[in-house]
Amino acid sequence: MTETTLMPHWQLNSLLPPSLMADLDEAAFELVRAVVIRSTYIPGVRHRLGWCGIHEVVAPGSRPGAITVKINDRPGIFALNPVTGTKGRGSRFSLSYFPAPDEEILENFSIQAGIQALAPDFLDKVRQFCLHPELTDLFHIGFIEAAMEDEGVFLAFQACERLAWTSTPGIVIQGPKGPVQAVAPGNIDQNLPALDIAMDFFSSLAAAFTYTLASPPSIFYTQRKKWNLPSPVFQQTHEQRWTLGYFSRGKQAGAFGWTGPKPIIVWEAPDPIPKAHEDKLWWSPDLAGAGNSLDKKTMGISDKPRLILLTGFLGTGKTSFLDHFIQAQTTANNFVAVVQNEIGEKGLDAALLDQTYAVTQMDEGCVCCSLSGNLRGALADIFDRFQPDFIVLETTGLANPANILGEIDDLKDIIEFGSITTLVDSQAGIRTLERFEVARDQVRLADVILINKCDLEPRQGHDALKKKIHRLNPAADIHLTTHGQIHPGLLYGVNFRKPARQQLFSPMGTNATHANDRIGTRLIDLKAPLDEARLLTAIKNGGEMILRVKGIAEFTDYTGPMVFQYAPGTCQVSEFSGPDTGDRFLVVIGQDLEKSFDPRSIL
Repeated sequence: MTETTLMPHWQLNSLLPPSLMADLDEAAFELVRAVVIRSTYIPGVRHRLGWCGIHEVVAPGSRPGAITVKINDRPGIFALNPVTGTKGRGSRFSLSYFPAPDEEILENFSIQAGIQALAPDFLDKVRQFCLHPELTDLFHIGFIEAAMEDEGVFLAFQACERLAWTSTPGIVIQGPKGPVQAVAPGNIDQNLPALDIAMDFFSSLAAAFTYTLASPPSIFYTQRKKWNLPSPVFQQTHEQRWTLGYFSRGKQAGAFGWTGPKPIIVWEAPDPIPKAHEDKLWWSPDLAGAGNSLDKKTMGISDKPRLILLTGFLGTGKTSFLDHFIQAQTTANNFVAVVQNEIGEKGLDAALLDQTYAVTQMDEGCVCCSLSGNLRGALADIFDRFQPDFIVLETTGLANPANILGEIDDLKDIIEFGSITTLVDSQAGIRTLERFEVARDQVRLADVILINKCDLEPRQGHDALKKKIHRLNPAADIHLTTHGQIHPGLLYGVNFRKPARQQLFSPMGTNATHANDRIGTRLIDLKAPLDEARLLTAIKNGGEMILRVKGIAEFTDYTGPMVFQYAPGTCQVSEFSGPDTGDRFLVVIGQDLEKSFDPRSIL
């Protein structure tokens, strides 16, 4: 083994916020999530580690940190689910494997698991597996653990060599032509090589730890013991546990293992790597074969992220579109960074997005007022931490993109401009374009326009709106969408190589802002639950002067924090599933608010 510098203590501080380090058990939960997400940022590294797709699962009432993962070596989906009640022993995750419906290994799972895997809603359930504990029970294959100490980290997994059991009474299922004996009495219902499956995932995870910590392991040991359960249903097998340690100086291997069984393999740096395992990627942070994306900066490779300027008047569905765009790029192994700007003193949209992206929020003003002149700084902050494939600048609904195009043009050295994508509300679009010059400029400057919320408006309305848009911008591509859902390839071409309209960057002169239309904002801090009926009455009394109301509030008729969102023609109250910081507020956006909305009427 070549001599390598072991992980310095400060390396963990580059992965986790300092506030977390006071509770090492909580930090260990976050560390696993941070390593998995961080190791997917660079496409070449992601491919070399074996990651195919990562998705963080956010489910009401569930502990944060649940993740689904696809890897190169298996067609199914792995899931990590945090196990509560592990205080004092680091973090513990239940590891499940959800096989593809046509995967041969499905035959080794139980009959009940097979029925679930072949159900038409199986993948939908897997995406939110935390809400379906029956799935994690049926497809459980082992555990992943991490523990943090002052000088380093332990990572371990354990799994049975076989998870097998018999069915004493047998199993009868209902087939198309009547009952079918699926398992004869006393025969095996499941015979799963759980260790082999879990090992495929652990190999990628351990390599991701080594790469992200920028240090090889200093400790490696394995243990094996009989797995005996009192029930005669379970087949006798052995359980194995593999442990890696990353420490800045020597550490006894037995500090994080089972009590009882002696280790089979005990290795500590700088001893020669055990020959049976020398091909594992986790021995070196330098990933051979990671290609030109391993370290773009030091290799002098120019691989500029492509920038989308996402615009659209208030309430058109920009955040929904962005959420779908992020999901589509994550599936395609692309990483999205977001610069998000909201008018008003508090932002909501970032809390509603699936958090599998880098985000820099620029609040307290709209982009044409507060962000213009600061975009390079915002991007520098992202580039210091990440190497994204795409950057989405999501402007407030009141921003005129003309006021920032010059700055984007000045960023050619660090980004590749891709598109101005504008969303228009199918119901309110015509009236909005008639009333507001900012909305007209958003349409005039776009190369891609989405008429969104098409499920809420008859087709005749779509046609009339398309004609009005075409008069403002005859060159743009126009698409009809619902909930902002459309494949990015239809908008931007294969591999995002559809050429942008270069004439967008010509001098524009003086451009309209929301101030020209007498539009302002009002932040209302909420100290007590609201009466929903009173709030809706206050909004109705403001008429078309009220353009948008959104925030996190508690209501007398609901339990817990709720997301309130109003735009002309639509109103929605939904459960808030993000981390609860205790903030309760509403942001009201409209014309002449001192006359059109009285906050005292809702408090």
